[in-house]
Amino acid sequence: MKYIDEYRDKELVEKLVTQIKQVSKKPVAFMEVCGGHTMSIQKFGIPSLLPDNIRLISGPGCPVCVSDRKYIDQAIAYSRLDDVIITTYGDLIRVPGSTSTLDQEKAKGAEVRIVYSVLDALEIAKKNKSKKVVFLGIGFETTAPSSAAGVIRAQMAGLRNFYLFSSHKVMPPAMEALIDEGVQLSGYIAPGHVSTITGTSIYQNIPKKYGLGVVVSGFEP
Repeated sequence: MKYIDEYRDKELVEKLVTQIKQVSKKPVAFMEVCGGHTMSIQKFGIPSLLPDNIRLISGPGCPVCVSDRKYIDQAIAYSRLDDVIITTYGDLIRVPGSTSTLDQEKAKGAEVRIVYSVLDALEIAKKNKSKKVVFLGIGFETTAPSSAAGVIRAQMAGLRNFYLFSSHKVMPPAMEALIDEGVQLSGYIAPGHVSTITGTSIYQNIPKKYGLGVVVSGFEP
């Protein structure tokens, strides 16, 4: 695939692995905090290339997986209102709340619609002006701008029936919480797409407070 395959260089990887084995002697553990990194690491068999003293740990990379149950319960409560249409990404629809899921509520007759972007939710709001259209905004720093753009577009279009129910999260507090809870790490591998939006300054407290390095990486080996 153009602009992706070009970044894959087997010879370079082999040289880097050799250098890593030469310089890395003590046990270390690095955590990747993005699900995209976890997929790439497993897809390309990176753990098998590394020496035994280097351990890669998968962190809280999925915003759906770390969604608060109270948030799911509230979304379910909204879905039970007669004048509400819930719009959500598909990966949230089966996440359990305390007693139900959005998928189960949909089966009971609630208007729960899967969308691929906030723009889809805006279109639904335009076509259903007698209903309150609630967009479930989840994700880390990467999806927050698109949710905000949806609110701005709704305002520009004069849509008074569009609502954003936000559960957006930021990455650094989660990274710090893991260290505070006693997870033994030598450093973090931070996601490139998040860092493109935020810059690297959001991670500065981690080396300052904990003495751990944070390296920003893309997703191609």
